[in-house]
Amino acid sequence: MKRMVFVGAAALVGLGVPVFSLALVSPASATEPADAPVVSSLASMEDGLTWGMSHLDVVKAYNQVGGLFDREYDPILAKTQPGVQMDAIEADRENRKAAFAGSFIEFGTTPTGYDATGVKDEFTYRNHESVMSVDKGGKRRYLFFMGAPPSERLWKIYDEIPLKAGGLYGASYAEAVAKLQASVGAPPRVLVPKPGGPMRLVSSDWQDPGTHLRADDRSGDRVVGIVLEDKRTLVALPQLRSVKVDDPLALDPSIAAITRGSLSDPNAFRAQPDAGAPKKKGH
Repeated sequence: MKRMVFVGAAALVGLGVPVFSLALVSPASATEPADAPVVSSLASMEDGLTWGMSHLDVVKAYNQVGGLFDREYDPILAKTQPGVQMDAIEADRENRKAAFAGSFIEFGTTPTGYDATGVKDEFTYRNHESVMSVDKGGKRRYLFFMGAPPSERLWKIYDEIPLKAGGLYGASYAEAVAKLQASVGAPPRVLVPKPGGPMRLVSSDWQDPGTHLRADDRSGDRVVGIVLEDKRTLVALPQLRSVKVDDPLALDPSIAAITRGSLSDPNAFRAQPDAGAPKKKGH
């Protein structure tokens, strides 16, 4: 996996992560960075989901009897007496299932609300990409698909997890990386954005034979982005994203021209005399 990388010791120290524990990329190898450390398996982080599932497969994994939603609610219901409270809990579960099933959005030609979120760099338009989202287990999860429906296939799971004391991954990015390192059993490679490069965020990453794991530093949003990606799709992205689309929120060129004062219609503007200029006699 080749990525443009610039790593500096000062930046690593600034993250609060011990430099000696990291797989560093030296300046001499900046154009040929070391690959992410290989760990035995990342499957436990995938919640039973597998790469290549359609969005309907994913809906089934969450919503079926004994699925991911039921596993969340069953322990609560087991401690609840039948009656109004139990009915309310079950209704909440079913409402969440319905909301998740209806969250599928395609990134076609129309801008979406995702352009204003922290995952705006995780997808492109007009390349047969789509997404679902769900709030569950103290985190917001985005599930990204590649391919035109009904042949869309799951290729990326992005968990947006709050950074807070006592939280799933601690109160800081450094704590999150340390927890991940302890979980996967290996120090990460740390990638720092290069000025003018494609990366915007500091990232730490690992991989197993089929999956790439990265942790994005979004401390400014008080979250950490934990991202799992199918390596086969990741390698093929340049071909899969063949349509290079401009910012979907950018102004139409004709409107942009007007706002710059560059009018194509010479009759659209007529110079007016300076209101403060003295008038000539006889006029």
